[in-house]
This record gives sequence, structure tokens and C-alpha cells, in this order.
Amino acid sequence: MDPFFSVAQVIVPIFAAVFLGVYARKHGHITWEGNQGLQRFAIDFGLPCILFNSCLTARIDEGSLLTMGLVLPLVILSTLWAFRRGRKRFAYHNLPMLFAAQETGMIGIPLFMILFGADQAFRVGILDLTQTATVIPTIAVLTADAGKNPTLGQIGKKVIASPFLLASLLGLALNLSGAGDWLNQMGAGQIITGVTSFISQPVSTVMLFSVGYNFSLSKENREEIFRIAGIHVLLYGVFCLLIQGALLLVPNVDPRIRWSIALYCALPPSYLAPGLGRRKEDYAVASGVCSVLTLVCMGVFCCMAAAAV
Repeated sequence: MDPFFSVAQVIVPIFAAVFLGVYARKHGHITWEGNQGLQRFAIDFGLPCILFNSCLTARIDEGSLLTMGLVLPLVILSTLWAFRRGRKRFAYHNLPMLFAAQETGMIGIPLFMILFGADQAFRVGILDLTQTATVIPTIAVLTADAGKNPTLGQIGKKVIASPFLLASLLGLALNLSGAGDWLNQMGAGQIITGVTSFISQPVSTVMLFSVGYNFSLSKENREEIFRIAGIHVLLYGVFCLLIQGALLLVPNVDPRIRWSIALYCALPPSYLAPGLGRRKEDYAVASGVCSVLTLVCMGVFCCMAAAAV
């Protein structure tokens, strides 16, 4: 297949879903409350199923451990910055989610497959698994209804009881214990993953639709969107340089590891970020940042595709 059409197969559906969200808001097809309902389904039901399947099927080797070890500390620093310092400057409830995870699932893995084939998709999949260490606590804290001034104990209880954490731990337990393989041999494993996969199918479309629905570059938030997007690009650009520099010290590094890191750092923030807002301003700014950085990512990917050929 022509490379142009291979790229278009990934990019066009993404922008189509975002455009439908913009169109639905502009013409009043779905109310703001209705869009929130769609987001709640994706977050409360679809996302735990995705995390369960991801942890259940994960396969980790030496190369995976290397990339995980390099990426995780930097993503943790990014998340802590957003929690501790960023919100003092940007008063948005869901700001930490813009720095806690990249959109590896909907964009990262498909784009990497275009460049290097389906058998290499695990290289970005491992990075997706790595960032669950920041994603799960961040989502749990942001969705915790522990009052206006929650104590650490109250937040801790919400995190422990989070369906995101429980689903991930269950998937890992079945994976590492070998129980998942036993269930597959019995035929029950395929049924379980079939059910969870079916429930999680709408998540990608719903989150992209919500990004478009909440997208706005009005005078009131345009400056904030570009400022946060600029910080994100700068921060992950520095991360990319640091990791690429560290890889120079490791002998016989597979070049595809370098490409996976470069693509990961160029990805937009997780499309879950807008859905974790509590005010219309939270939704609008996060959607704007995701939309702007999606355009940036597509530009970077085109450069990577040209260089990789």
C-alpha cells in the first residue's frame, strides 16, 4: 500500500472524530451534560477494561526494562511539577493529566506500526504500560470526591479503592502468576478479554469526540492553551534529549528504541485529560492543549516518516 494512504488510515479517523465533536457542539446535537455522560462511560467503565487488558497481556524483556527505567523517572517528575507547582500558576483541576501521560494508545502505537510494522508495536506499548505508574494515581486523585480540602488519608483511600488501580492490579496478578495462561487454556481467558475489549471499544472515539466538543481557542483561553502547550513541548523535548543521550552510553541499542522514544515524547497528552475536568474551563483548556499538540505530533511524525524511509 502507498505510504501516503497508510498514514491517512491512522490520521483521518482521528481528525474525523474530533471534527464531529466540534460539529455536534456548534449545531447543538449534544448538550454539554450529554457529552459529560459519554465521558463518564469512557472513564468509569471503558478505561478500567483497557487497563486490565493491557496489564494482563503485557510482555516485558530486557529492552523493555531499559526504556521503562529511562522514561518513568522523567514522567514522574513531569507529573509532580504539574501537581505541586503548575496548579499554582494554572488553576485547572485536570492540569496534572496533561503531563502524566502521552496518548500512546490511540496515536502512538498505530503511528509506530506504520513506520516499523506490527511486530514492533510492543516498543511503544511498553511505554504505555510504563506511564500507568503515573496515570493510575493521577486519575484516582483527580476523580476522588473527598471534599474541598481532603486529607492525605482520604485521598489514599480513594486511590486504593480506585477501579483503575484495582483493574490494573488484577491484570498484573493474573499475568505474573500464570493464572491468565491457565484461563486461556481453559477457554475462559478469551471470553474475559473479549468482554473487556468489547466494552472498551468506544473509548477512543468518545475521548476524541470530547476533545473536539470542548475545543475552543477563544480570546478567554487562547493564551493559556498555547502557554501550557509550549511548556509541554519544551518539557518533553528536554526529556527526549536526556533519554537519547543516556542511550549513547548503552552498547548495541536497537535504533527502533530511539525512534520509539522520539515518537513518545512528540505525542500529545492523553485524551483522557479533558474528561477529568470539573469546570467548563477545565474541559476547554485541556481539549485545546490536546488538539494543538495533536497537530504538532502529526508534523513531527511526517518528519520521522521521511527520515525513516
